[in-house]
Amino acid sequence: MAIPTATEMGINVTDRLNESQYDSMSVNQEPRAAGEGNTMNECKYELGEIVEYLMGGMAEDTRSELQIHVDAGCAQCEDRIASMGGFVQEPEPEVHQMVAQPLMDTQMAAPVGVRGGAVLTRRRVYEAESKVCIDIDQHEMEPGSSTVEGQVLIKGGDLDDLEGVEVSLCQDGIPMAVGSVDLLGDFTIEGVPSGNYDLTMSVGNLEIAIRGIEI
Repeated sequence: MAIPTATEMGINVTDRLNESQYDSMSVNQEPRAAGEGNTMNECKYELGEIVEYLMGGMAEDTRSELQIHVDAGCAQCEDRIASMGGFVQEPEPEVHQMVAQPLMDTQMAAPVGVRGGAVLTRRRVYEAESKVCIDIDQHEMEPGSSTVEGQVLIKGGDLDDLEGVEVSLCQDGIPMAVGSVDLLGDFTIEGVPSGNYDLTMSVGNLEIAIRGIEI
């Protein structure tokens, strides 16, 4: 028995080939995410890992791997990062604490018979890690009360960073007297009662302290 040809069966071979090619193209043109052929369902990173990545708390090697993954064009990660961009804050800069050590300490007795006016009773110079120098003059205005004048110098720093910085004399962590640094790095704290204090100030990410200043 002869097998009928496609023409005899009324089938247009060209049309069938075109239909087959169209179906094949439709299958091959399924939408895919950009970047190394990753599809939306193939992303191996969880939402929590994306949050940790944005917060800067991820280990450096893992962060580098995720960065490469994102740079390759994972659409799912890009969408997550874009949606959380307004809510995630940049990590705070690391604070560097410095304790200044004494370099010089001189005392001068008040001249006999001199009354009225300020008398320079003590000058001290402190340095922290060869970077910060603090020069302090103590003037006893009356018994039990002094004015403390000082100057702050930061090696390689900008004086603009110092302007407006608060200098505090603290007892048990509580500020008892406060002054502010001017554009030249100078500060004045008036009416300081006699006692032992810690001098503290913050300049950018530097926290500078002098422990146990006797006034």
